[in-house]
Amino acid sequence: MMDTIKSTLTTITGSAQDHNPSATSNEQIRHQLCQVNDLQNGQMKEFEVKTSIVNASVLLIKQDDKFHAYSSKCCHYKLPLAKGVLINNRLRCFAHGACFRVDTGDIEDHPGHSHLPKYNVEIVDDQVILVARPQDLEKWERSKIPDDLVVESRPVVAIIGAGAGGFTCADTLRQNGFRGRILLFTREGTLPYDRVQLSKQPLKKPQDLLLRDHPFFKKAKIDLMLDTNVTHINWTTKNLTFQTLGKQLRSEQYDYLVLATGLHSRRLPSSIPGGDLRSIFYLRSMEDANNLVNKVKSHETKNIVIIGDSFMALEICGWLTTGLAGPNGKPEDAEKKNVSVVMQLKAPMMRIFGERIAGALQKIHENNGAKFYPEAHVTELTGENNIVKFVQLATGESIPCDLVIVAIGSETCTELYKDSPLELTEDQFIKVNDHLETSVDHVLAVGDISKYPLRIFNLDEVNCQHWQMACSSGHQAADTILHHYLGQPKGGSRPLKTDFYTTPIYWTTQNNKTTIRYAGYTRDPENVVIHGDLDGEFKFVAYYIVDGYVRAVAQSKYDPLSSEVAEVFHHKRNIRKEDIENDMHGYRKYLDFKTKKPE
Repeated sequence: MMDTIKSTLTTITGSAQDHNPSATSNEQIRHQLCQVNDLQNGQMKEFEVKTSIVNASVLLIKQDDKFHAYSSKCCHYKLPLAKGVLINNRLRCFAHGACFRVDTGDIEDHPGHSHLPKYNVEIVDDQVILVARPQDLEKWERSKIPDDLVVESRPVVAIIGAGAGGFTCADTLRQNGFRGRILLFTREGTLPYDRVQLSKQPLKKPQDLLLRDHPFFKKAKIDLMLDTNVTHINWTTKNLTFQTLGKQLRSEQYDYLVLATGLHSRRLPSSIPGGDLRSIFYLRSMEDANNLVNKVKSHETKNIVIIGDSFMALEICGWLTTGLAGPNGKPEDAEKKNVSVVMQLKAPMMRIFGERIAGALQKIHENNGAKFYPEAHVTELTGENNIVKFVQLATGESIPCDLVIVAIGSETCTELYKDSPLELTEDQFIKVNDHLETSVDHVLAVGDISKYPLRIFNLDEVNCQHWQMACSSGHQAADTILHHYLGQPKGGSRPLKTDFYTTPIYWTTQNNKTTIRYAGYTRDPENVVIHGDLDGEFKFVAYYIVDGYVRAVAQSKYDPLSSEVAEVFHHKRNIRKEDIENDMHGYRKYLDFKTKKPE
């Protein structure tokens, strides 16, 4: 029973606000939503609330014979939560996997960085009555940071890197009662932003990518240091040295240090001549995206070559073939670009989805006008007047280009940790434990630079370079500081986590009609059971098998299946291969889903 109920709700108790918009802001409206027996335990519905002064919607959940009312939209991308998954005090968004506690509305897992607005519910004569202020019904996120926040000089948490992991750590600390100083360093000159959108929606306005605005950092009293490079860490004295653009070197003492320096784009090998020509682009920052968009919009840019078969390569390919717009904003009037994709593998993203799905994805992009060069090796980039004009392949082929986009993966930003006492793995990631602690006392590492235990599958060293995982690790680092270091007691509105425990989730937008959602973890994409149609509608479910058990799922157009499977993983239920070989919904027997099957 997840469908939206569109009804004109009757006012139970008349409020002056219905007739007088200038009524005081503390007055509340009361609206009948449904009868007590209209919802069973474990069910939820979305209701529209329409009066003369408010037009909003709320999500009503019944759990353990209690009703909870929240904003109906996910705090991440404002998608309807009624389409999501409700299991054991957890509400997970159908699309990108953000997860909230049912009893409080607090965020449990990411992406997303806010809590759900919660509204009062009363029961009157077996009727469920919503009680809320009109202005609160218009909000789609809630903060627990007080307006009159007072910060003490100690302890000091220094966070190096303001990406997904670093920002989430700072935000979680403040949202959950940390009252010491927070220093957040970033080399970039912009506020923390949603980096994954750079390749999915390059045309998006910069202000629409920001995770938080300037007033937030001022209210939260987070010392955000833009254009700042940390140059040295004294691990013994707990002192770090840094330099802000145009200013002298400074230093700060810290009590706890969080390393969140993330990744940088992998450059073309120096063995390939021509890598320093102009009009060769990499995409990692907001500035990179802006420069790329301006170059693509130029009438002189007709031939574009993408080198790589990564998420970013294929998402940019989809944007170039289906996401551009003409001067009037209409896609059909966009100037046609000749897009070529040069890749080392047989099909794009084979290492992630396996050969069958990769081949189907390639056909989708080819039908939209892209040309692929599989199993190709770039030998040289040549140009005129120091501007790239051709990509030369080992086969002797020469691909004309006015623009080259290099998307061959990323490398960790770990130059700051050379010759440090940090324990690294053989492949140069920072090794952390279940609390995300490094080998150095009171130093934690989060996000893409670390390898951590993945306890849902009892794995000891994993590195998942996904936005959600970076956010979740930042969340856990904050919990480690609050619970293990400062001794903040459990309890309250949100018990602190003691260990890093999450299900890896990511999604890729291949073009404006093709999205794949993924949950879980595997390194063997070829051991897979696929249901559905890959070659026509591209509507499918793929289960990835490890030692006879499902360890990951990818799906397109079967929402909220990947979020349901993520919950099965979270509850440590083992889905056997035989459970899903002949029934794509065979996992459902492991949890008491009250919703209808994904169709």
